[in-house]
Amino acid sequence: MSVVAEKPEMTESPQPLPAPELPDARVLEDKTPEWMRCTPASVIFTTLIGLVFIMMASRPLWHTDLWDHLNYGDQILKTGVVSSTEPLMRLCRGVSMVNIPWLAQVGLAALNARFGLTSLQFVYALMIALSLALVSWRTVKMSKSTLGGILAAGIFFKVNLDQLLVIRPQLAGVVFYCVIVAWMLGRNKHNRASWIGLPILFALWANIHGSFSMGLLLMGFAGIGRFGDVLAISKSLRVALLDREFHRTILLTQLCAAAVLLNPAGIGIYPEVMNVAGNPNIESMFEWDALTLRTAQGQSAAAAALLACFAIKLSPRRMHCGEMLAFVATGLLAAWSARMLNWWAPLAGIITGTHLIAGMRQSTKWLQNPQPGKGTGLMTLVNGGILWILFALTPFGIQLVHGRVPEANRLVSVETPLATVAFLDSMETIPRGISFVPAEWAGYVMNRGPKSLEPMVNLHVHVTPEQVWNDYIRIINGPSDWDGLMNEYGINLAVIDKIRQPALLKKFRESTDWKANYEDRQAAIFVRNNPI
Repeated sequence: MSVVAEKPEMTESPQPLPAPELPDARVLEDKTPEWMRCTPASVIFTTLIGLVFIMMASRPLWHTDLWDHLNYGDQILKTGVVSSTEPLMRLCRGVSMVNIPWLAQVGLAALNARFGLTSLQFVYALMIALSLALVSWRTVKMSKSTLGGILAAGIFFKVNLDQLLVIRPQLAGVVFYCVIVAWMLGRNKHNRASWIGLPILFALWANIHGSFSMGLLLMGFAGIGRFGDVLAISKSLRVALLDREFHRTILLTQLCAAAVLLNPAGIGIYPEVMNVAGNPNIESMFEWDALTLRTAQGQSAAAAALLACFAIKLSPRRMHCGEMLAFVATGLLAAWSARMLNWWAPLAGIITGTHLIAGMRQSTKWLQNPQPGKGTGLMTLVNGGILWILFALTPFGIQLVHGRVPEANRLVSVETPLATVAFLDSMETIPRGISFVPAEWAGYVMNRGPKSLEPMVNLHVHVTPEQVWNDYIRIINGPSDWDGLMNEYGINLAVIDKIRQPALLKKFRESTDWKANYEDRQAAIFVRNNPI
């Protein structure tokens, strides 16, 4: 029997798989939710505001207010109680204290304890960036122009720069205030988000900074402005009084005012705001002085006011009654006190940017018929990438990603008495009693120096007894009876600011009752030869 060899089956050679098709950009865009899509203009703002953010996040922390707030925050974290009397300064013990920014103080202290000073730099810069973003966003919505948003943010930043240089709870108040400005100047003021979000915002705001009062004032202006607009158009008082939007604005304002009561002091928070502003000790604080053309911020404010008037005159856009009322009232407050620039600058930026673009649009062809940019998923991705780069370039980002912490002298301003506090910390014993320390340095000395050292005053001047503060002001000027005042307060150790207190420094050097234990370019430390 013959065996027939079977032919091997012929198998087909494998066919190459087709190359995967890259998804079309339009398909990706369609899959991105509408609310997540960003416009090309948003990339411009992310970049510009991001540059400011990087600059401020790398800026050394100021040597004054911050450290007092950290001390009060540490005290609250340690005791678990928001004290109703001043808890840190011996000469202020028993003085009633409504600590409005307690929540901000706790937040700053907790961040500092967990992540260090770089986290405070990051939060500081973030507050400024959010304020700029809110001013830009509202201006773009009103003017339909990217240029208008850039102008508004630039004016706000330049006019308010001196107030933005110091990290303190007030910065969070500026962010909240910009939210209210954006709400006031918008059209849809009474949607669900406003009725829910604004009372929550004010409840939080009342535990962070006393500037919630300015937010309520602005909401009041919005209600009065609506009444005035309806009255001007209808010529009927009855129509204006029965206007539904006027009623809803007043009701929302009342709801926000009630939300403010959710704080440890309850209704006592309202008179406290006025007490701080009217405290006689405040008069000696230069930052509360009236604006003058002799200062850079006074010149910036004057230039911004003139530009705003020019823009309003040039603009065909009608200025609403509430808008004008808020602009003028906050402008007068800023003229009264430079500290009030915080509340005028956002309005000045938005009003100037909006009306200037409206006026220019009449004669500038490329500004006419503005076409809103189309949001795309790609622009969202680009914005996300920019934000990550910005975060990674900050000292805080470098610390989290790479574990590198900058040296202490790079994180604080050159005015911070680092070497002086290091010497105080090295002293075996601190002379008993109250110590004389410049109020601007007291917070840092208490935070980083020996715990047994108790300064005469700090920068919470509104809770310092008036006589104590007046005596402190007299001492720093080096009066003839300086030694008698030192004896009266039982001061055995004095830290002198050589730059700001030259007359007092001369008195100490001429005295035979005191000896210099330490001196550097910034400060001198004197100890009494025979402690009292």
